[in-house]
Formats: sequence, structure tokens, C-alpha cells
Amino acid sequence: MNLFKYILVFVFFMQSIKVFSQEIKFQDPKQNFGFAHEGDTVKLSYELKNMGNKPLLISNYEVECGCTVMEKVENAILPGESYSIKVTFDTHEKYDRQDRIVKVFSNAINSPSVLRFKGVVLKPKKK
Repeated sequence: MNLFKYILVFVFFMQSIKVFSQEIKFQDPKQNFGFAHEGDTVKLSYELKNMGNKPLLISNYEVECGCTVMEKVENAILPGESYSIKVTFDTHEKYDRQDRIVKVFSNAINSPSVLRFKGVVLKPKKK
């Protein structure tokens, strides 16, 4: 009978963590920017929503190279609120197919969240 009590307490605890935690949900975490020319700056927006019941704090991000930058999120995102994260990709010295990942770190239970974008960088435009 003691085992049953421990299992019951464990299940209750796990459910309470889920109920009282922040969860970040991105509308479209994978995007395709299509075609760009070498030297262009590609700007992307990722819509997110705080699905939790406490403020969501975006603390940091991680990218594969310095060609990708995510705009810093200054304020907490309140429960139920949406927010648009801006990501910029600099195509200087980039050619052909590009596939980049941005890891977004927050206080959400599903952190880090992974954003991804793809596209093709063509030769520079002739002047």
C-alpha cells in the first residue's frame, strides 16, 4: 500500500509541475526564406505564445555562427501573451543552401526551444 501512496504523490507532483509552469509555443519554428543574394540581410520573425500561467523569461540564445543574431527580449512575456522574436541572418560570404538553428533558452519547461530556417544564397547581384 505504501508503494501506491508514493506513486500517487509522484503523479500528483508531476502534474502540478506541468500546471504551474511556463510553456513556450512557437507558431512556426521552421521557416524557409527562399532565395537571397550574397551580401543581403535576411530578416525572420518567429511568433511565440506563453502557454503557462506565469511570466515567460527569455534568458539567452545560441547560434551556430556569428552570421545569425536574435534580437534580445527585454521584458517578460505574460501568460497568454504573444511575442514576435526577430532573427537576422547576414549572407556575406555565404553561398548555396543554408540551414541554420537558433536555440532559445527560457524558464519554460520545454527549454531550449529550437528555431530553424533554410534558404539558398545566390551569387551577388551584378552592379
